[in-house]
Amino acid sequence: MKKRIFSVILSLCLFLSSSSAVYAWQEESVPEGDAFTEESQIRLAADGVEIPTPTQVYQSMIALKDQNEYKEGTLWTDYEPYSDTKGYYHWKGGPLGGTKISAVGCVAFAFILSDTAFGSLPARMYTPNEFTFDQIRPGDILRMNNDTHTVIVLEFNPEGVVVAEGNNNGKVHWGRVISKAEVEGNISHYITRYPLDYVSPDDPEADKIIGEGSLGQLSWKLTKAGELTISGNGAMPDFNSAEEHPWKENSSKIRKVVIEPGVTNIGDGVFLNSSVLSVEIPTSVTAIGNNAFNGSSIISVTIPSNVNTIGDSAFRKCANLSSVTVSDGVKTIEQNAFRACNSLKTIALPASIEKVGAAAFFECEDLISATFAPSDKQVALGDNLFSKCFYLMGVTLPKYANQMGAGMFMNCRMLSGVEIPKGVESIPENTFASCLGFTTVIIPDSVTDIGRSAFQGTALKNIYFAGTEAQWNSISISPDMKNIISNAVKHYNYTTDIATAKVTLEKSEYNYDGTEKTPAVTVELNDKKLVLNTDYTVSYKDNIRPGTATVTVTGKAWYRGSQTKTFTITENGNGGSEEGDNTGGNSSGSGGNNNAGGNGSGSGSGSNTGGNDNSSGSDDSDKDDGQGIKPTPFAKGKTFTVSKITYKVTKVGKEVELKSAKSTAKKITVNTVKGTDGVTYKVTSIGSKAMQNNKKLTNLVIGTNVKKIGTSAFSGCTKLATITFGRNVTTIGTGAFRGCISLRKTLTLPDSVKTIGAGAFSGCNKITAVTIGKTSKSKLTTIGKSTFSGCKKLAKVTVRSAKVNSVGKQAFKSTKSSLKVKVPSKQLKKYKKIFKKAGLKEKQVTK
Repeated sequence: MKKRIFSVILSLCLFLSSSSAVYAWQEESVPEGDAFTEESQIRLAADGVEIPTPTQVYQSMIALKDQNEYKEGTLWTDYEPYSDTKGYYHWKGGPLGGTKISAVGCVAFAFILSDTAFGSLPARMYTPNEFTFDQIRPGDILRMNNDTHTVIVLEFNPEGVVVAEGNNNGKVHWGRVISKAEVEGNISHYITRYPLDYVSPDDPEADKIIGEGSLGQLSWKLTKAGELTISGNGAMPDFNSAEEHPWKENSSKIRKVVIEPGVTNIGDGVFLNSSVLSVEIPTSVTAIGNNAFNGSSIISVTIPSNVNTIGDSAFRKCANLSSVTVSDGVKTIEQNAFRACNSLKTIALPASIEKVGAAAFFECEDLISATFAPSDKQVALGDNLFSKCFYLMGVTLPKYANQMGAGMFMNCRMLSGVEIPKGVESIPENTFASCLGFTTVIIPDSVTDIGRSAFQGTALKNIYFAGTEAQWNSISISPDMKNIISNAVKHYNYTTDIATAKVTLEKSEYNYDGTEKTPAVTVELNDKKLVLNTDYTVSYKDNIRPGTATVTVTGKAWYRGSQTKTFTITENGNGGSEEGDNTGGNSSGSGGNNNAGGNGSGSGSGSNTGGNDNSSGSDDSDKDDGQGIKPTPFAKGKTFTVSKITYKVTKVGKEVELKSAKSTAKKITVNTVKGTDGVTYKVTSIGSKAMQNNKKLTNLVIGTNVKKIGTSAFSGCTKLATITFGRNVTTIGTGAFRGCISLRKTLTLPDSVKTIGAGAFSGCNKITAVTIGKTSKSKLTTIGKSTFSGCKKLAKVTVRSAKVNSVGKQAFKSTKSSLKVKVPSKQLKKYKKIFKKAGLKEKQVTK
């Protein structure tokens, strides 16, 4: 059969690129059944084909690293060692998109390692919305960077993956780390050769100690899985080089560091140039030493509130560091602390910050946004603080500062403007030099001096000055800056405080009709009409029921502060709202707050139909509409939408399922809802993916009517912090709250819960304790596989049920190593066996 070269657009989307072009042979079309279908898996099992474990896959791939053809730095391009003329690599993974594949370049390299590990096992391919990060395993192939580069996974970590690749700048490269955020944001295809629903067996030697010893007055131990635990009471010693580390013989194997409570600091250079990917820092730590993680592979870090100081060069040159959380309480960031962290894109500093040293973020080339939280403290800012942050576009400096450091924003080429903090007296030399896109600056009336080259190489057009023209004319300006400054337009007596703005509401009074009222807002400041969602945001509260509602206008971008206005919602007798959408006249009715009849008398409580308390209210489904007419309920299966939440009728006139939502409310209560047919329904279930990836929701109350929470119902709700479960919830579906990374501290489930689905709370990395059942009457029978996987702070689980008969594999994978599961004393022996099958040690299960 004649072969032809092609770009696998339908299956791999491998577009040609000068940086990493990929060609492939389409050898022949084959039936899709040859891929990893259920039938093929049965056939493989019948043939006795063994599925390698992730540990075996890693060992097979890493063995190639020592072979001459695949050593670090070996030439590997689209023309070497495979090409049009030299031949193609024909992989053994079967068809993709119905086509057998051959390849060159980075794809060929990934295929070779894949075949080495999996032999002829067939492959499956997914697009980004068809899999989640926590499904990735060693040996999986990732297509990245807008379909221009392919890598193969060597190791998986909740924070990121370690990969091998061909054609990395024309060479073989082993060990690059790609963060979770980068994988999720840049992947176009994912290929795996593990069977559907494959569950990785635990490595029986994962907890084997491969090194241990003393660390000053502390002790350390390192497991085969790469977890380094440091324990004891007191401070870590300091180190000048990696050669001094007591674990230096195994330093390349360290992946996770767990610092246990009692340790009071992280010593100088203690993880210098280490391979650590993540670290758990307890609240007992008060300082992070100089060079503590300098040059390490760390991907993300959370600095707890008890830490006072982040030392000089503490995270310098951490090339993989993409996520930094600095908790409120941290006071000092010393010089060079995050210098040259080229994967860091955003940084938010808390109100507790008092000092940020020179060059703290110097050469963070991919940094886009930097924000200081509002505070009345005067913050000390060092020289060259953000210099050479080439892509920095948005900066919010502290309200008060002692100075603008020399060269503070030099070579920030994308930066368009900055508001200089109050209290600053000088804009020193090179502050904004070579900021090519810089057009706007807001200057406080405290400034008396503008130094040499302060705005050299900018496109300065507008200067907004808080003082008078006379004050401006008294400022000492360096001679080389006078021409640039004179060509800019000056705006005097300028303010950015929304509290001083003129805020006007479109309407100040509404008639109650059960719907949200959101009067349009006009904001004027400095003789300028500001733009909604560009200059300010608007939020409404108590804007459905009769009474006083509030509108809060909050500054955004250049603007700070906030201002609150009020309007009223009334129950009047003129038969209708100002919009004319109520036609009840003067008739009477019994609708209470739902009275559509104007001046009617009666009693009863109405139902809330949206706003900040979505889907809550009383059950008034049998009441009439206030005009003596009983509402006609929707048929079963009918859907309706109230306040951007869609419901589906499951029992005529009685019950609905919450099907989907586009609500932007921060707090949502799910219990009852008044339908657009006038009937009040009980919400008894929450459907599959109903509120998946809602980025606004922070507080969820699940009422007593709800019995079932569907698959992935709230997965990816990254700002969801608190959940209250009603007493009748029986089922929490697969992945229901997966990836709710803001879910805090203790999670309590009611006695009614019988089943917790697979991965229901996986990746909820802030949960520290879980209580399942409030009393001995708890009905829990099943905890699914991977239910709490990746809850890395989870240290305590309390199970009160005596009926548990199944706990899925890896239900507690990647939780704290000190995790304890407390169970009823009479079930202790039985439960030790059940939880052991799930991956826990018997000693972790206690009464």
